[in-house]
This record gives sequence, structure tokens and C-alpha cells, in this order.
Amino acid sequence: MTWGHRRLQDTFGECGIPRIGWQIDPFGHSREQASLFAQMAFDAVFFARLDYEDKTHRVAEKRMELLWQGSDDLGKASDIFTHAMEMGYGPPSGFNWDLANGGDDPIIDDPESEDYNVDQYVDKFITYAKKYSNYYATNNVLFPMGTDFMYQDANSWFKNMDKLITYVNARKQKGSNVNVFYSTPTCYLNGVHKSNHTFTTKSDDFFPYNSFVHSYWTGYFTSRPALKRYEKVGNNALQVCKQLDVLSLGNGKNEAKVTPLREWMGVMQHHDAVAGTEKQHVSDNYALKLYKTIEKCQSVVDESLNILIGDKNLNQLFCNQLNVSACAVTEGTDNLAVTLYNPFGHNVNHMVRLPVTSKAYKVLDPKGNAVKSDIVAIPESVLSLKERKSKAKDELVFEAQVPALGFSTYMLKANSAENIENEAKITKISDAFTIKSKSLNIMFDKTGALNAIQLKNGKVVDFKQNFEFYKAKDNNDSFHQPSGAYIFRSDGDSPQFYNTTTLQADLVETSDVKEVRQRVSDYVSQVIRIWPNNDMIEFDFVVGPIPVDDKIGKEIISRWETNLTTNGLFYTDANGRQLLERKRDFRPTWKLTVTEEIAGNYYPVNSRIAIRDEKQDIQMTVLNDRSQGGSSIKDGTVELMVHRRDLYDDHFGVGEALNEPGVDGKGLQVRGKFWVLFTSIAEAAEAHREMAYDILLEPSLTFAKISGSVEEY
Repeated sequence: MTWGHRRLQDTFGECGIPRIGWQIDPFGHSREQASLFAQMAFDAVFFARLDYEDKTHRVAEKRMELLWQGSDDLGKASDIFTHAMEMGYGPPSGFNWDLANGGDDPIIDDPESEDYNVDQYVDKFITYAKKYSNYYATNNVLFPMGTDFMYQDANSWFKNMDKLITYVNARKQKGSNVNVFYSTPTCYLNGVHKSNHTFTTKSDDFFPYNSFVHSYWTGYFTSRPALKRYEKVGNNALQVCKQLDVLSLGNGKNEAKVTPLREWMGVMQHHDAVAGTEKQHVSDNYALKLYKTIEKCQSVVDESLNILIGDKNLNQLFCNQLNVSACAVTEGTDNLAVTLYNPFGHNVNHMVRLPVTSKAYKVLDPKGNAVKSDIVAIPESVLSLKERKSKAKDELVFEAQVPALGFSTYMLKANSAENIENEAKITKISDAFTIKSKSLNIMFDKTGALNAIQLKNGKVVDFKQNFEFYKAKDNNDSFHQPSGAYIFRSDGDSPQFYNTTTLQADLVETSDVKEVRQRVSDYVSQVIRIWPNNDMIEFDFVVGPIPVDDKIGKEIISRWETNLTTNGLFYTDANGRQLLERKRDFRPTWKLTVTEEIAGNYYPVNSRIAIRDEKQDIQMTVLNDRSQGGSSIKDGTVELMVHRRDLYDDHFGVGEALNEPGVDGKGLQVRGKFWVLFTSIAEAAEAHREMAYDILLEPSLTFAKISGSVEEY
């Protein structure tokens, strides 16, 4: 947004900066977006997509315009006028004068012509104007003239609109009170303001969006999970690149390398890009473009770090496949300098995991002190990822400390007699056991499944986690509304459980971390990590390829179950910032008709979702590494959707099923992470906000080969 404003100002001056949020096509609207628009001096936001039940009530009560209150904390500074378009963002029926979508007849104003139709058009337009005026509180009516792919024949449009304006206004001589003219959203807004009307307010958001009965647009919250993660990676790369360019006093010389990633991250914000609602070949192209622009920015990181380090001869290398535990430089080099740059504004401790081929390493911190490290076998689910080409079977794990907006360089030395060998111990689980974190006791049953957790105040809470799936609705009922890229519609209101009796689990123990590795099914596995020096519980999962040989699409979820009393309430973030309270089967501004018990309670989760037990003063917060759909379908539970594979197009424009092929054509595999925090309610905000930023702006890693000894370096 700021980059776009900057480009417009540079090109057109102050007058080129937009003052209207023209959000006509996105599928639901965020409260935080309203707040951001207001803070950036926007005057209003206009949009077209509104829940059909919400629209029905607003039309009846002339509430299609409102004052949206964007933030409880900021007050009036975050308020913004909001206009919902009753007719969508296209022209009224019969007024399409384009080549696209079957153009209507032109206005024939020759009275001698057999096709003379001025009166017909004028009557129809005045009827529309009076009809729509009943839906809004003032006497101003906005007609959007044009829609997707239109104005291929602009001359035809303006020729006919000129005639329409002339002849509608001529009717005023015969008593008509309709005055029509060319306008803009800003001009329209001025007319509304002059009416001095007091509008109703709204302090929640416009999620989830339901276009009709069974058409909840909540599938796109999760669609294309790999692309959603890559968008987060791209943002991280951009922030690191920009910051290091400034810190190394680049003074604009690297703009040609930084700008492409800026621009492509802008493209990724399109409502059919990061949303995952594009065709497969378009998604592939988005990922390719993102990769290429990240690569350009990495050359800036290389040069900038070398300037800051003071050695311009170093070649900073990147490992862009650490998500599949593959890195050629760490696997093929004995002496390495690993530099971590922290783009966040406070110091962080970061667990580094590097694929390696040696069993013994010495790790030195920036002061030359030995750092405790472990060799941990890479989980089988990661080793078997289809796109993984690495020969490494192990990971070197150590904790790095990195200053705010600064860097730390750690030295790695392999295959020396003096190196420290600390290989993890792996045990097959057959009995119940407990693992202690900093102040929690996490309990597992004899199968290796989570069972309960003892909090630092001594309270014991039931705590279980399972992977489940919803069967995706097909296209064969009377509504013909299947699950697809946009739409989530489950076939039934209960998820299918994986057979927990076949759960296979191992306990992996090192000096710093305890891991429980679970194989849930042939295509679902995860590692649960617990650290001795903090109280977050990490879930590292691999899901896919989702089998569809049974001709049934599937929506995979991770669900956490507790015995907390939550009274139908849960909390989701708005664009990674404020938390909004959600209530199951409820909307704050109208009485909801429940038609989809699952999809109708799904909300976007960009960074975290939480439940609270007010009486016990306990909050459980689940943080994620990418945008997903989530909910609390039953009291005491939280679920997040991790992957989707559907077999039908949902009839909203993609034109193909959401059936990602993956690298081998057999289906996409996805790796991701969750983090769970248990806190008091008062402590929760500080803990989860800091954690969310740590995840969003995690340190970047670069690698430099060292020719001499690491001690001398």
C-alpha cells in the first residue's frame, strides 16, 4: 500500500494519491483494513460483495451505507464511511454496451428509425434509480457502469451513456425528479455528506461472506496452502532486503533489484492471488515470479551483509529449500559461517536447524564461545517429500541469539576429533509419559498422543490434538454447490477421524528439545516439539498428497481439544493485528439463518486463533505460519484447515477444480507449523503478539564457506 502510494505521488503528485478504497470484488472485508484505510487518510471504502442475508436486512432498513469503526483502541481516528453496492459492481441489466458478456442494444435516438428506443431506455433507467433510492438513506444513487473485462469498446460505452444522460435529464421538463451525470466515488461521497445524514455504525467485520444459502466463501482462507506460505516467505525476504539495503547505506543504488520484489508482493495481494483462487498455471507463475524476484533481492542481502561484516570478498549463499530440510552448502562444506539477520525490532533467540551429512560439529558463537548443539535425525515424513533431492539424513540444531535489526555470525566446523558429538536418542513409545517445558508439564498417553497439560499454576487441562478431515460436498445435490477454491462446503457436519489405534510414535530426546514424532496415516505426519527454556509447543506437520481415488474431495484440519468452558466464543486476528471476538452461529448485526454449521463458522486466521475460559482464567492461543481458515466448532476446541483437495469447480469463476498436482502430478504435499501457548488471559496479549511477530519476521540465514580455520575467522 505505501509503495503504491509512493509511486502514484512520484508520478502524479499529491493529487494522484487515492482517497477511496475501491474494494469491489474481495470476498469479505476486514475490520483492520477499514482501520488502515482511515489511518491512511482515505475518506471512504466502497465494496460490492456482502452476505446475502446481511444485504436483505440492510436494504429493507436503508442501511447500505454506514460508519465503520475500525479499532476500539484508536477510536474515531479509525472510523471510515462505507458503501455497499446493492447491484454489485456491474451496470444494471440492459445497460451493457460492450463486446463482453453479450452487449445490449445501443440507444437509437433517431425518431424516424423503426428501432427508436429512447423512451424505453429512459423509463427503465428511471425505474432503476427510484428502486435503488429506496435502499439508501440519502437521495444519491451510485450506478457502476462497467465490470470485469468491459470497456473493450469504450467509444460505444460513452456514446450511449452520453445519450442516456441527455434524455433522462430531459424528462425533468415533464416532472421527473431524476438527475443523472458522470461522477466518481469522491463526487458521490461529497453529495452524501451534504445530506448531513447520521449513519448507523458497525464495529465487527464482514466475514464470513455467504452469497447464497450454501455458498460460504470460506474455502479460500486455506486454498493453495503452499502458495500462501510462499507469500509470507516473500514478505520476510522483502523486509530483510529493504532493511539491509538501508543499513549498508545503499542510497538507492539497489532499487532495480529491490523494486521487482516490492512490485510482485503487491501483485500477490490481489484477491485472486494469495487467496488461492486462480487457475493452476497462474498459481505456478505467481510462485515462479516470486522466486525470481526474491533471488534478485538476495543479491542485495549478500552485498549489504558483506559491507556490514567488513569482508567484501565473502560470498553469502542462500538455502531456499530449508522447508524440505535440503541445503547443498551445509551438506557439502566442513567450515561455514552462518549469519542470521533479525528484521524484528527486538532481540530474538532462534532455533537453527540445518541439514548435514556429518555426525559431529563444533558451533561457535560470535565471540568464539562453544555453543551447545545436537544432531537430530530428519523425520521420515520429510525425507520422503517428493521434491527433496538432498542426501542429508540429519539436522544440526542449535540456538542462536540475534540482536534487534542486527546480525550474528556463528561458525560451524565439521568432522574434527575435537568436535562435539551429541546425537539424539530415539525411543519407540509404548507407555504414557510427561515432558516438561519451562513451566508446563505436557502429558502423552501410551500411543504417543497428547492427553493433558499441567499449567504453571498447577491446574491440569485436558489437551488433545488430532488430524481430521471433512468430506468435500460434490456437485450432485439440488443446490449444485460443491466445495471448491472459493467455497468450503462439507458433506455433513462432522469430520472424519483418522484411526488413532494405528498411530505410530517415537520419542526423540536431545539436550535441548524433546520431540514426539507421530505417523497418523500414509499422508499425515507431524512432530510435536517441546523446549526446556520456554512454554510454546510446536507442531511441525507434513500433509499430502491427499488421496482422492475414492472420488471424494477432502478438507484436512488440525484440531485441538480441551475441557475449557468457552460458551461458544473464540477469537481470531484481523490481518495479523487486533483480535476480534467470534460467536458460533451468530452475527452481531442480524439474526443468522444457520445453513452450514461448519463453513458458516469459519473465519480467516492470518496469525492466530484463541479460546478463553474466563472462570479458570486460561487462554489457549494457536499461532500459524500462513493464512488459514479456522474456527471453534465445539466448546473448548480450536481447528485450523491445513490442506484442501477438491474435485469440482465451485462455479464462481476459476473454471477448474482445486486439485493441485504437486511436483510429481500425484498431489501436493504441504509442510507447515503451529505453535500453541497456554497463558492467563491477562498475559495472553503480550505473549501471542510477540510470538506472532517472531513468526512473521523470523531471522534470515546466509552461509559463507570459510577457507581457513573457523577459530581464526
